[in-house]
Amino acid sequence: MKHLNKYEQAIVRNADWFISNQTHEGFINVAGDEFYGVKGDATLVGHSVTIRMYAYALTNEQKYSDSALTSLQWLAERQDENGGWKNHAAFTLDAAQCVFEGFNTFQAISGDDRFKETLNRAARHMITGTVDQDGNLLLPNIIEIGEYAHFSLLAWKTMGDEYFKQSAERILSHIYRNFDENQGYWYPFDSQSIRSDLPARLIRPALRWTTNHFQLKGRIVARMADHILPIVVGETHPQYAMNMMDAESLLDTLDGSCDFPELRTQTEAAIRWVKKHCNGPYPGSLVESKVMTTGKNTYPIRIINDTEMAALWPSACLLLAYCGMNDSQYREEAKRTADWIVSVQDEKGGFYNFQKPDGTTLPLQSGNVNFYASMALWLYSEVYEESPVKLFTRQV
Repeated sequence: MKHLNKYEQAIVRNADWFISNQTHEGFINVAGDEFYGVKGDATLVGHSVTIRMYAYALTNEQKYSDSALTSLQWLAERQDENGGWKNHAAFTLDAAQCVFEGFNTFQAISGDDRFKETLNRAARHMITGTVDQDGNLLLPNIIEIGEYAHFSLLAWKTMGDEYFKQSAERILSHIYRNFDENQGYWYPFDSQSIRSDLPARLIRPALRWTTNHFQLKGRIVARMADHILPIVVGETHPQYAMNMMDAESLLDTLDGSCDFPELRTQTEAAIRWVKKHCNGPYPGSLVESKVMTTGKNTYPIRIINDTEMAALWPSACLLLAYCGMNDSQYREEAKRTADWIVSVQDEKGGFYNFQKPDGTTLPLQSGNVNFYASMALWLYSEVYEESPVKLFTRQV
């Protein structure tokens, strides 16, 4: 890999890590995320396809595309009638959004469209679970929907259907209105979706206490979370570094196909906010949450409220925002973040989710978080290191 820069080399090592955890059927035997911890969740199988296709694009080694194809076949055979992976996922929208992304990257890099109907169904399931036909928000987690707006734009570019672009714009409208102009950052939960009726007020304290103290994991808990969040969340305020996900649609401006001036303005302010309130213990890193001196944490989930450990997922989201801005003023900051991400990769190619201030890491290495690390390094290499291998900045 002498011709690859260190960020691209880290992506290839991450692809090797995914392959080392792959069964002959295409299943990936690692935990999906840091919240529910389900191994082999369809979300991470889909996202891991992207990392292996990145490695294929960088090395032209067939083993990466062959491995990715095996996982895609495993997924295609298990897609349900609604376009998701309900029986194989512990995540919002039956994993349709994350699996779509993997299928889409495979087609974009390989030119092979054999799965076009599978990715079309997945993209439509993602959208219909996020906004209704009138554009009303169905999914109040504003952190998540930034990703779905970006994926909707990817669907538009791949399939050419204006429905996907219009859907992305509808999702973005909810991101725009959940931006706190006074603080310069996004709310993590839709301010209009919090339940204030008497039953919600009565049950909320018990639900928040249970969630915070027991830190329940697993598929059942993940499914419950989709339905009880409006009850669990009592107030929403700018707090989490993960909200940098809301800037992801700026990645779709890099090829000249889109222009989102309002999102760009909000993101510029958000970068300042998150660097002030969520700055991590290492140059370029972020912690999960702002220190809350007044008010309650929006989400009663211990790990997302941590204010001390450098956290990989939000740091990767910050790097994506730097890349989406594509502005020389962020070049050095972006490099510091990219360098820190590379520093938390182990000898097998997996990235650690958290690094403590004393330099030690937690053993947690989640598939979806690893995807974000490699995706951010890909974007950084393409935008600021001027890698000759293009995916996001090439003209459509």
